[in-house]
Amino acid sequence: MKKRVLLLFIGVISFLSVWSQNDSLQFKSIFVGVRNNKYASIGFQAKNWSVGLENTIFIRHLSEQYIRANGTFRYSTGVWGVKFSAEAFFGTNYAGRFYDSGLKIGLDKKIGRVEFGAGVMPMYDSGMGYNTCYTVHAACRVIQEAALVLDITNIPEYRMVEHRIVPGILFRAHKLWVRPELSIPLNDNVQFTRVLISFRYDFLLK
Repeated sequence: MKKRVLLLFIGVISFLSVWSQNDSLQFKSIFVGVRNNKYASIGFQAKNWSVGLENTIFIRHLSEQYIRANGTFRYSTGVWGVKFSAEAFFGTNYAGRFYDSGLKIGLDKKIGRVEFGAGVMPMYDSGMGYNTCYTVHAACRVIQEAALVLDITNIPEYRMVEHRIVPGILFRAHKLWVRPELSIPLNDNVQFTRVLISFRYDFLLK
């Protein structure tokens, strides 16, 4: 198990190193946002790659705050219009009582107004062990600024691995996107449904 964690951590660092050394893209931005009501984020993007930091908000005790470093890469494969994405992360709470890391690999395809895709994410949590997570998602653009979205996944929204179906709406306007959604458990415990909102704003750099 320790060997698996070490290899995963090395993979995270390797991805971040590769992304940081390939800054030859034309369009860049600094972005801020919130994920799943709970994580404030800031980062840097250069067209199809980005690096960033997330930190919890609304946590009562400082020692329980959680911070995460992540890097993302997206690439159009040129094969049937399929897009490839990879996201690596490593996080820990301030007290150092637990840490987690993972690597998410995904493929997406767009046909007209409809986009669909799937991904897999091996991840390790020092308190909960190893899990192989998944996501299957789809979106349909209704108007230029809005799309209906649906995700079936067990990727943790906070920390625990839970099988959920997540319908929502994605709004886009220039440099801002906002995504309100319902996260519904697939085990019939509908009383644990969550109302989530995520957003991001990009400040373009010349």
